[in-house]
Parts: sequence; C-alpha cells; structure tokens
Amino acid sequence: MDEFIALGIDPASSKMSAVALAGDDFLVRHYKRLGKSGGEACSSAWHTTNTMLAAIHTMWPGIPIFAFIESPVVGKGGVRSTMVQCFTSGAIQAALHDAGCQPQGANVSTWKKQVVGRGNATKDEVAKWLRLRRPAIHRAAEGNQDIVDAACIALYGQQLLRE
Repeated sequence: MDEFIALGIDPASSKMSAVALAGDDFLVRHYKRLGKSGGEACSSAWHTTNTMLAAIHTMWPGIPIFAFIESPVVGKGGVRSTMVQCFTSGAIQAALHDAGCQPQGANVSTWKKQVVGRGNATKDEVAKWLRLRRPAIHRAAEGNQDIVDAACIALYGQQLLRE
C-alpha cells in the first residue's frame, strides 16, 4: 500500500461518485441524490463529502488523502447546468478543505490522456480501459460511468503523486 490515498471525485449538480485508492486497495462510494439543485444539493454535498472522508479514515487511519476532482465542463445542458455543477463542486471542495485535504482540479481531457492514453476517449473506451486494467474496480462500479470516471480520476491522482 502507498503512503497516501488518491481520492477521485466525479461531481454533478445533484449527485457525486468517489473512489479512494490506497495502492491496489480501494473504496467506492456513489451518492445518487444530493437533493434539488442549489442550496440543498450543496449542503448535502458538503455533508456527504464529510461522511465519505470518515469512511476513508476508518478504512485507512492516519494516511494522508489527496483529492482530485473533475473540473466542470460545458456539456449537453449548456452553461446553466455547468454553473449548477460548479456550485456542488465548490461545496465538495469546501468540505475537503475544511478536513485539511487540499483538492486539485482534474481536467477531463488531461486525466483521460494520462490514464487512458487519449484525451478524447469516449465513455465506452474509458470503461473498457478500466475493465482491462483494474477489473475489481470495474466490477465494483456495476456499470455506473460516474464511478468509472471517479476511479480513473483517482488513478490519475496516483500517477501525479508518484511522479
């Protein structure tokens, strides 16, 4: 086991997925409903992040956590949905900061390039890569693309921390 935990987080406007990696050991969390967009989702994201951090500390006490959180991008929903995602992401980052864990942004094309080998890899290509390279995590994702992405973001964090 490494002497650090790489935590990958894939936030959305009303849900979040996270994968914590300590060497080859891992912890998967998916939170389906943070609440309606806005203040309710932000408050829930903050509390959920603290709950997740408590689970990580229970599993791996005393090991420092380094968080990598996917940076919001303008997608299908346009600027409005991206702004709402930014609010939730901010609440998650605030909880991480309050817990003494300085979060780092993970640009989508950057983590895909570093982990999968192509910055414009499709969702299917990312899932296939994870299935081939880290089958236990892929099984734990149970087909949830948000968990697959969070796992790859955590692997990206591991790579950065080992360099």
